[in-house]
Amino acid sequence: MERSMRKPAVWETFQTLIGGSLRMIRRGGVRLIGLILLFHLAILAIVTPLIAWLFREAMRAGGMTAIDFGHLSFSGGTGVTLALILLLCGIAFWVVSLQLTVVVVALRRARFDLPLSTRAMLHDLGLVARKLIRPSSLPLVAYLFVVLPLTGFGFVSVLGQGISIPTFISGELMKSPMAAAIWTALVIGIAYLNIRLAITLPIFVLSDATGGRSLRLSWRLTRGRALLSLALVVLALLVLAGIATGILVALAIVPTVITDAVAPGVSVFAAAFSLGIAQMLGLLLTATVVAVLQGVLVSYLARFKSRLPDDLELREPPSAHPTHRSSRTLLTALLSGSAVLALGLGFAAIPTMQRLSDLPDTFVLAHRGFSDGGVENTICGLEAASQAGADFVEMDVMQTKDRRFVVMHDAVLSRLAGVNSAVKDLTLDELTAITVSDLGGHSCAIPSLAEYVTRADELGMPLLIEIKLGGLDTPDHVELLIDELERLDLLNSNIYHSLDAASVETLKHLRPDLSVGYTMPFAGLALPDTPADFIVVEEWTASEAMQRRAWDAGLGFMVWTVNQVPSIREHLRRNVDGLITDHPDLAIDARTQMDEQTGLARTLLDALQRFVVVF
Repeated sequence: MERSMRKPAVWETFQTLIGGSLRMIRRGGVRLIGLILLFHLAILAIVTPLIAWLFREAMRAGGMTAIDFGHLSFSGGTGVTLALILLLCGIAFWVVSLQLTVVVVALRRARFDLPLSTRAMLHDLGLVARKLIRPSSLPLVAYLFVVLPLTGFGFVSVLGQGISIPTFISGELMKSPMAAAIWTALVIGIAYLNIRLAITLPIFVLSDATGGRSLRLSWRLTRGRALLSLALVVLALLVLAGIATGILVALAIVPTVITDAVAPGVSVFAAAFSLGIAQMLGLLLTATVVAVLQGVLVSYLARFKSRLPDDLELREPPSAHPTHRSSRTLLTALLSGSAVLALGLGFAAIPTMQRLSDLPDTFVLAHRGFSDGGVENTICGLEAASQAGADFVEMDVMQTKDRRFVVMHDAVLSRLAGVNSAVKDLTLDELTAITVSDLGGHSCAIPSLAEYVTRADELGMPLLIEIKLGGLDTPDHVELLIDELERLDLLNSNIYHSLDAASVETLKHLRPDLSVGYTMPFAGLALPDTPADFIVVEEWTASEAMQRRAWDAGLGFMVWTVNQVPSIREHLRRNVDGLITDHPDLAIDARTQMDEQTGLARTLLDALQRFVVVF
């Protein structure tokens, strides 16, 4: 009997949360969606450029024109730099909090069937804005800029969308069973934490609770079967949002498919305006999804407010007569403004579509070989990459105890060989006697540099050789590397890169004729101060703006490590000089499809996946 009563309780709460949210959305109507959309656009047009400008000024005050971890240094303006960084952090926190507050306040008023007048909204926002400048609100910072963006449970903000774990970190962790287990547990833990803290902002906005107390009370309210109901509601809404996005993308492609068939000459215009309209509809859909999800959280707080302590009361909106004014004027204004914005985005997208339709000549580089066919940085992986059709193979070289060189990425052999020994403590003969294995079931011997580059030459496979620190790293390790490759007569057959700025500078100084790249795990602002011929930027920060700046300066631009097909296609569309990937077969297939395609429908689909993001 007890078991049979649990399901109705969960289902009843599920229905209550959905029903309460939809009632608030219906009462808030066009004005509610318009408020969310306007705030979103204001952040895009005003706040984001302001924060970017402040950040540039902060770096310049410290004597830096670019973010380069290899040359981090601050001049006498360090104090000004820190002050400006604190200021922009404060602005970001305040704006994100107000953006989310707007929705909560509007929904609360809609719940009581009260008008969303400008005066009333400003009054309520003013109360929260004053709370946000108090030190007691600071505990919200970790929630808004760490926990929340990693899973996006219930809220979205332009200023938090770029906050994520870089793929080069998560990707490396997934290559070890123990690290993968820890990483998976961490992701699950963050998701659980996000669910338990989901009611934090409604409590903070609708009561006198401080930031810290709001977090604790959210934890208190989200327990038992109610937590399951909340998670199911949000999951269902996200699935529906995904379906709606798929339908939007499918409909947006139809005009271009038609013009490709009957009037190819106008396809670029059909694709551009389809993209603009889809971007606008995507913004409206995002605003709707945010409103519904926020409505669920506000409904949850209303349903379980009895769990709140007696000394805390939820603020009720000031009494006013319910409003039933026609929203026809507001709807007309929203539709007109949306149409104008969509047309503007369409005109702006014309050169974008023309550029994206160009055939890519990007080189595909197999990251440490091809791990689907052999262990990374082994002859097996090299041969698999050659069979997959890669243009280059990227590999790592490290110095051994006897000042020679082995092909290896990890400084310690525990991940691949199960041996808790460091490369710098073993001789080349000792290392090449060890067999390494991976999660795919492949096994192969650790190769010496000489063995690897010789086999690559036999295969006709040029290499991108990374000078990796973590081995013996003698002061003359670059000179010794040059000597060994020259003895093999293979120095000029390959290109080079390194995360170590000093190694890049030494290599270019000793052999300016070589093509050398400087690798950056994080890039921003301006180009690094480097003698390199090209830069290799991690996917997380490999922006199109940075790519343009590199080309304008005469530098090549490569991206690593790009493994997801949509991202592979995006960088091929951008025509980066080199794309480093664990899946060269997928990248080669995507490049071949682009070379063979006719019309712009496939190009538009790639653009839609890149530029139209819902929630």
